[in-house]
Amino acid sequence: MKIKEFIMPFLYGLIGIFAFSPFSIKLLIYLSYAYLIHLVLFSKTSTLSKIFAWGIGHWGFGMSWIIVSIYYYGETHILGASLIFMFLIILLSIVFTCPIYLIRKLSKFALFNNIITKTFYVSSFILLIELTKYYFLNGVPWLIPGNIFLDTYFQNIYDYFGVSFASFTIYLLCALLVFNIDNKAIYPIALIIIVSVIPESKVVDDEVNYPVSIIQPSSDPFLKYDDNYSNKIEENLIDLINKTSIDSKLIVLPEAELPYTLQDTRFKNFLNSAPQSKQIVMGAWSFDDFKLYNTVYSSKYGDIYKKRHLVPFGEYIPFFSFLRGLIDFFDLPMSNVEKGPKSQLNIDSVRNNDGNPSNFGGIATPICFDIAFGNTVRKMNKSSLFMINVSNDTWFGRSIGPHHHLSIARIRAIENNRWIIRAANDGYSAIIANNGTIVDYLDKESRGVINSKINNTMKERTFFNKYGYVLPYFIVFLLILWQSYGLYVYFNKKYS
Repeated sequence: MKIKEFIMPFLYGLIGIFAFSPFSIKLLIYLSYAYLIHLVLFSKTSTLSKIFAWGIGHWGFGMSWIIVSIYYYGETHILGASLIFMFLIILLSIVFTCPIYLIRKLSKFALFNNIITKTFYVSSFILLIELTKYYFLNGVPWLIPGNIFLDTYFQNIYDYFGVSFASFTIYLLCALLVFNIDNKAIYPIALIIIVSVIPESKVVDDEVNYPVSIIQPSSDPFLKYDDNYSNKIEENLIDLINKTSIDSKLIVLPEAELPYTLQDTRFKNFLNSAPQSKQIVMGAWSFDDFKLYNTVYSSKYGDIYKKRHLVPFGEYIPFFSFLRGLIDFFDLPMSNVEKGPKSQLNIDSVRNNDGNPSNFGGIATPICFDIAFGNTVRKMNKSSLFMINVSNDTWFGRSIGPHHHLSIARIRAIENNRWIIRAANDGYSAIIANNGTIVDYLDKESRGVINSKINNTMKERTFFNKYGYVLPYFIVFLLILWQSYGLYVYFNKKYS
């Protein structure tokens, strides 16, 4: 394959990232995926290599925030950081992009009658690959195309069918573009695409009745686990807590800000030094049965939620025995964390007559990466009052990662019709309304307090909250039936 043939698909993969926050040039996602589909269907030479090049461009730029963590905060040599990053991007491209090539091989076994059936087949196949992002490699649901409908009229898809059906809509329109590139049908398709990205500003019409405060301490991550720095972290937090509104009923601190565990005497001393009249919810490390967990702790009842979805190469190390000790990055503190159980009660849930927590009410508390898993968040919000999302995006600096993370949190608010209090160590902390609108926020690398109000009354469940990805899964089910029947017909003819 000539280098020139590699550059074009690489660039088309890369420009798709400009559709996401903070750039939000949303039409580029259509251009990027339409090019990919055209490659799969009509490229005459080196098709798989070109698809791989598209994936390298897409994942390479879209996940570039990882190299910030490895190089700056892992204190790794630029060569070592580059090699690790290249390995990750190649792996993601192979697992989540190259399988699209199977469309070219398997489509000949499918039964097509017209452009509509071809379009449905192609878009359904890409949807199937997207859904694997929630499971393979422990789950990497990043760069989901449907995210780009945020702040447009098409964001109304989220609370009915979820972000993956929004992605399916994009795949469908891209496939229609490719199949109709030479006829007049392209004009109404192009019009729908343009309408899909028209901006829409949502007005917050919810009554706000519950005063809350968010602490954004902006501690230095290089010094956080230095024994001589822990007192400064505590003093910084107490100083900010004392600046919260006198009316605040709830103070939220970010993910694992204190450099010791819940079981440490210093943690209890810290809580005792905070105002006792206010409830504090905060991220914290916890030891349980000799295992380390990333948790959310509530001072009201002492409830704990354990993080379910861990960040690879951050909280757990794939191929641990081989990589641990290889470079400093893999020896970061707290990088061998256990995942929490699938079934957990919300913090502050309604108490039974015996004083034990029930599975009703309370506050849903997805931690950091948890928020990217729509189905996990949906199950946490069956009867919740609102959500608290504690996070630590400090390790990603001023890269595009924190922007993506905030956008994902906003989509979860829409999907579940819940307000979100988002506390991040170094930004972006925010109050997010149930329609995804940012009511208040603190910028990246800023220290401060948000004093605001939310609605904490239990809201009607959305269709998505009740049924999840039922429509995307049904579409994939039809695809599998269709493909299976096509294979049956083909081999029946061949061997009969």
